Amino acid sequence: MRKGDATRQEILRVSESLFCSRGYDATSVQDILDVIHGSKGGFYHHFASKEEVLKTVCEQHAAASAAEAAHRCAPVAEPMKRLNLLLRHMLPFSRSDLTFFVMLLPILDRPESVTVRVGYQDALAAAFSPALREAVRDGAQTGDLRPVTGGSITPLLAVINAFWLEASMLLLREIRAGHRPDPTAVLDLLQVYRRSVEALLDAPYGSVVLVELDEWQAFAEEAASLSRS
Repeated sequence: MRKGDATRQEILRVSESLFCSRGYDATSVQDILDVIHGSKGGFYHHFASKEEVLKTVCEQHAAASAAEAAHRCAPVAEPMKRLNLLLRHMLPFSRSDLTFFVMLLPILDRPESVTVRVGYQDALAAAFSPALREAVRDGAQTGDLRPVTGGSITPLLAVINAFWLEASMLLLREIRAGHRPDPTAVLDLLQVYRRSVEALLDAPYGSVVLVELDEWQAFAEEAASLSRS
């Protein structure tokens, strides 16, 4: 690896660690430089801003999530099981995503952070597209699915990205209000989006599982507790 590439990766590694441990807002460019013993000139040679660093961290996180999903799906032959595994990994609602999610959550609704949010959604769509396209194609061949959009999975990706963002905004409002996460509110969302996916794929009713309600509740309560600590 060239020195410039190594420096860029070190900035990203340290930045993600600081963003997750201190919070994005509480971490300055100087904080990052203090850890890597770098200069501002070196930092801005690789990144135009701290926000660009976060956007790149999100892109790497999306790629890592897709790689983990592909690994777990490799031994799974049934298209619907693979599809559900992929959809669940695309949602940032697992314990392995917790510190990243808590770091990202407070800035999701900021107008000035729209490029980060959209960048993460685009990165998730790009990273998961190949495996999802293959699972949908295989499901169509076995007759489990009859996708109404033909070979396009763009609407499916849009629905999944819309679901995790809306669920995250709901949780963020509950945290800011000091409320305990309400499972009934997310249940309504979950049902709407699950049925939307099933309609797009013409999948059997109840065959799509985005996230189990008890799994979401445990994740949401832990995220809320970590956010308030």
